[in-house]
Amino acid sequence: MDEQQYFMKMQMLGQEAEKIEQQVQMIDQQNMELMAVRESVAAMKENKNKEILANLGKGIFVKADIKDENLFVNVGKDVLVKKNPDETIKIIDEQLVKLTAGKEQFIGRIGELQEEMQNLLLEAQKFQRASGEKHEHECSGCENENCECEEPCEDCECAKKGKK
Repeated sequence: MDEQQYFMKMQMLGQEAEKIEQQVQMIDQQNMELMAVRESVAAMKENKNKEILANLGKGIFVKADIKDENLFVNVGKDVLVKKNPDETIKIIDEQLVKLTAGKEQFIGRIGELQEEMQNLLLEAQKFQRASGEKHEHECSGCENENCECEEPCEDCECAKKGKK
């Protein structure tokens, strides 16, 4: 692998780590939203037959009277199921557990990517050192190919290796 290939591989790994980090942030956002919903459901359960501010979305609220404690929960594909507050909180808690497990997997993958990037960096440094070393084997004082006046070369398999 040459220097450019190391750089490209590092860049690809960095981009993957960045995408995963964005997913972790989205999970954190979903987690906060679910916690807020959970708190609202728990508060609603405690305040039966009272007035609440119902969120219509995008920061718009309306005053509403709670007449029935049952909630209609979207269970997927726009299917609504009637659930009581305790059942709803249980569903929310299950979703929170799944989000946490997903987040842990993503964080684990980020750790793997960081380790892979570190190993790649070490490889690149070794490659750079190996390709950057040039051995000078000519005597600076004469042009004689058989001259043995310079220090012997111990770093490669050249003709001067071990000569004194």
